[in-house]
Order: sequence, then structure tokens, then C-alpha cells
Amino acid sequence: MTQQDQTAKPKTRRQKLARGLFIVSASLLVLLFAAQTIWKFSGSNQWRLIGERRGVKVYALKAPGDSLEQVRGVTRIRSTLAGMVKMAQDPDVCDRVGCTESRLLERVDDQLVYSTFRYDSPWPFRPREFVVRAQFYQNPLTKELTIEYAATPEKLPPNDCCVRVTRMNNMWFVKPVGNGEIEIDYRLNMDLNGFVPEVMFNEQRKQMLFKLMPYIQKVVNKPKYQQAKFAFLKE
Repeated sequence: MTQQDQTAKPKTRRQKLARGLFIVSASLLVLLFAAQTIWKFSGSNQWRLIGERRGVKVYALKAPGDSLEQVRGVTRIRSTLAGMVKMAQDPDVCDRVGCTESRLLERVDDQLVYSTFRYDSPWPFRPREFVVRAQFYQNPLTKELTIEYAATPEKLPPNDCCVRVTRMNNMWFVKPVGNGEIEIDYRLNMDLNGFVPEVMFNEQRKQMLFKLMPYIQKVVNKPKYQQAKFAFLKE
């Protein structure tokens, strides 16, 4: 066997290995794209129950054409409606559940406030900055309170610290159910922007609701929430 033959064989093996790795990588990419496409255009557009823990029921809704699920948590606590409004307008509450830099930007009146806060993300993801409008209104017939959080990214100049969230339409539906109790129906419809794997984000929000919603009772037990009053609200 000549020296040239001995040199050619390792080179041929490397070429075959490189070709095999290319084919495997390309196949995986095709499968990933196909799976993503199937997932994006799937969905019943109906709420389905994920599970129930500590008195909290969590649901998810997958709409065809949207890779992100909407999630929803439902529970009951003892509180007034005004206590929920006071809590929702208090920046200190955000800090207790993991926010940073939470502050009130503008208080138009009791039914319209603007605020900002941040959430740190695990490496390698950047922190997320939220600039939101919170609106509060009540159905005079049913007394159901609606709290709407919508992204208003233009309210503050761009900030290099974080990825700013531009899609948010989160809703709280709160109604009295008697005996001093209220039912809370919290729905999240948002996108964190930037690069965050959709599967991870979908799952993270479901688990967040299981942890967050039982904590609401502990917060609203404080006197400043239980003693709150708002002229636009009827208990």
C-alpha cells in the first residue's frame, strides 16, 4: 500500500463522517420545523383543564396559528372587590412575587394607572421590562370587576437593560360569590419577546399560576387592602 493510499483512507472516512453528520443535522432541522409548524397550526381554541392544586384550577387554550398558549387560573378567596383593586395598584405587591424596579408611572384616576416593573430571567435570557396600563371597571348588574393589563411600551423611552414586552393583554375577572368570598379568574395572554423557547414559556406560566394564586389570600389579608374603598365600586 502506497503512502498516498494510506493518506486517502482517513480523508475518505472524515468525509463520510462529515456527510453523515450533515444528513443527521439536516434531518433534525426538518423534523423540528415540521413539528413546530404542526404545533403552530394545531389547537381547538377551547379551554382545557391542566390540573388543580391547593384550590387553584389551571387551564390552557391553544389557538390555531399561535405558538403561545393562553393560560388561566381560577380560585376563590375571602376578600372585598376594593381589596383586589388596592392590591393590583400597589407596586410593593409586585416586588413580593419576584419583580424588581416596580413603580407607579402615572395615576390618571382610581380606574386607570400606568406602571413599570422588571423580571429577571435565568441565563442566557435577558431581563424583561414591562410598561403597562391597568384599567378597572365594574359591571353594574353583576358587580363583576374586570382588571385589564395591557402593554404600553411607548410610555417610556427604550432601555438597554432589558427586552421590553410589547404584547400583553392579561385579564382579571373578579366576582362576589357570597359569604365574603370572591372568585378570581386570571387569564394570561402575552409574549415575552426576544428568544425564549415557546415550550418552556408555555409550561412556566402554568406552574406560575399554581404558585401565585394561593398567595393572593395572604396579601389581601393585610388591613390596608381590606379597608380599601373606591367610589366606582359596589360590593
